[in-house]
Amino acid sequence: MAGPVLWTCEGLNLAIGTQILLDDARLSIHADERVALVGRNGSGKSTFMRIVAGTESASSGEITRARGLRIACMEQDCTRFGEVTVHDAIAEGLEYFNGIHRRLNELRPGSAEQENLERILTLHDAWDPERKIETASQKLGLPPGDALCGTLSGGELRKTMLARAIVSEPDLLLLDEPTNHLDVGSVTWIEDYLAEYRGACLFVTHDRCFLDRIATRIVELDHGKFYSCEGSYADFLAAKEAREYREDQAEYKRQSFLRREIEWVRRSPKARLRRNLGRIKRYEETAAQSAPDRIGVTELIIPKAGRLGNQVVRLENVSHALGGKQLIRDFSFEFEAGQRVGIVGPNGAGKTTLLQLITQRMTPDAGKVEVAPTVAFNYIGQSHLELNPNHTVLEEIGEGHEFVNLGDERVSIRGYLRRFLFEDDRVNTRIDRLSGGERARICLAKILKSGGSFLILDEPTNDLDLPTMRVLEEALIGYTGCLAVVSHDRYFLNRVCTHIIAFEPGGHLFAGPGDYDYYAEHRANRLKQDAPAAPKKKDAPQKPKAPAKKLSYHEERELAGLEPEIERLEGRAAEIEAVFSAPDFFATHGSESAALQKELNELREKIDGLYARWEELEQKKRALQS
Repeated sequence: MAGPVLWTCEGLNLAIGTQILLDDARLSIHADERVALVGRNGSGKSTFMRIVAGTESASSGEITRARGLRIACMEQDCTRFGEVTVHDAIAEGLEYFNGIHRRLNELRPGSAEQENLERILTLHDAWDPERKIETASQKLGLPPGDALCGTLSGGELRKTMLARAIVSEPDLLLLDEPTNHLDVGSVTWIEDYLAEYRGACLFVTHDRCFLDRIATRIVELDHGKFYSCEGSYADFLAAKEAREYREDQAEYKRQSFLRREIEWVRRSPKARLRRNLGRIKRYEETAAQSAPDRIGVTELIIPKAGRLGNQVVRLENVSHALGGKQLIRDFSFEFEAGQRVGIVGPNGAGKTTLLQLITQRMTPDAGKVEVAPTVAFNYIGQSHLELNPNHTVLEEIGEGHEFVNLGDERVSIRGYLRRFLFEDDRVNTRIDRLSGGERARICLAKILKSGGSFLILDEPTNDLDLPTMRVLEEALIGYTGCLAVVSHDRYFLNRVCTHIIAFEPGGHLFAGPGDYDYYAEHRANRLKQDAPAAPKKKDAPQKPKAPAKKLSYHEERELAGLEPEIERLEGRAAEIEAVFSAPDFFATHGSESAALQKELNELREKIDGLYARWEELEQKKRALQS
């Protein structure tokens, strides 16, 4: 059962210009809830978070807060912290507990108030506030406490503000994109922290693994209204699809009714119309109703990659140090056409440095990097692009042109922008009035239109909303060139990547096929093998291990992917066999005969191997089930 209501709103309304952010909206947040707020960029999520925090007001509506409710948020405007140290900025979040300590020093021993305040300190483990600062700083990988906030990078400053909010342990904690710029280790710590958090939490995130683990309820802000769903992100998507289906069915019935009534009005004489004023009134009321608002989900198409040869980029025994720290040690890897390589590791490990070496913007201290002449890099860095704030979206992307060439396809600028989910009413909006996520999409649109055969993305999912991320994932999965992507988003890496390069301690890099979950499982097994064996207790009886009753998670994923992979390879083999069977084969493809035959033989060998593995897993599955 839900706990008591901490914060609630009724009939909330807010519009900025012609855009309606809140439309008679209502929402309640209960104690002990962890509510994920989702929605498209620009839908008003951050604005609503500021309304909850009390730093912004709606134009109308009623807000009710529980008595004595403490709310803390992850600060977004950090300009006032320029001359403040990291330690002091975090310590601001401890003011509530410091106030309790000061009050305790004033009270006489044994009073009821003293017992209550001591209970609060014990509940929040706040007897030593300084230790809370040290723990948060260490787990989030913050700079030294005496560093000035004004000298920090954007990512370091966000982490400092996150630590400031966390140490305050309020009744209602507000977090806006808390996992941005955090490595997987830091995200895992935040997940563990929030999973055990005693208060309520309202957070905005694009990290679907984080959302699935933490959220007890998902609330979508869509066209000014809130839609709530308990369960996982998959449950939310299913509920959203069912809701929109019901709305579409109701709209279909409404339109059918209007068509029938219009026909009746046309056929009826004036005398009958005067006798049926009630029917005409029902028609007018129905006609005044609006259709459900929909923002179309279109397909983001990355320009077709140029032809790549057998060799793309080859790193051989590459080593590189920076600032006295060995980032990369004796690393070899060969990128091939069609690979989608995820690059993971802690912040500061050297991921961006590796990208600079791949593109030959930096030279390694040892080893060599060979780039094939057919490779055309397209690099999207963390800082994206500098956009002109005075331009409209149309002006920024069009750059004086009405069309953009995407390989062999010529598309209007408006049509191109629709692929990045900018509808016609948003293309004339100035850049400085867009949300952070919308600006990130504009950067993607501006860079991707130039094409390239080797696409490099450094943290592409930062500031993107969930619908845009799904569209981007589909586009990258269908990309025919070579892809290298740095990301901490585990869900994104699992969906997109065919290979993983992981930075591990001492400058050592692991490289291998598979998604992130497969790498994490592989690394956990390696650590178990390398760990010293624990001494066995002589008298303790050994409990027999229960036999497995189903395939492992990785085996289930592998089995699910085998059939579509076999189908894909068989389709390609059929294409080559059709080429061989063509009457004009030697006239049109004679020079490619040897290469095609080699590819066909390799395909058949791969298909045989996949069939054998499929049969092996199916037999194991049947045996476990029986």
